[in-house]
Amino acid sequence: LVEGAYIQEVVSGSPAEKAGLAPDDVITKIDGVKVSGTDEQSIVKVLLDKKIGQSVSVTYWRGGKENTVYVTLEAFK
Repeated sequence: LVEGAYIQEVVSGSPAEKAGLAPDDVITKIDGVKVSGTDEQSIVKVLLDKKIGQSVSVTYWRGGKENTVYVTLEAFK
């Protein structure tokens, strides 16, 4: 069992979709910081000191393999 934040849905056109994240992925780290817990609050805590336009690395599990992508942060629309 991989600990992290489970992605239930990816919004069309969102930074997550543009980076290739998909439903059922489990985010385990953002910029090398472990994401603990299973709710979005753990991700919000990690992103609090990041800025719009900044690129962050997102490490996640999919299909039994660890992957890393870069996500450019955008303002919530």
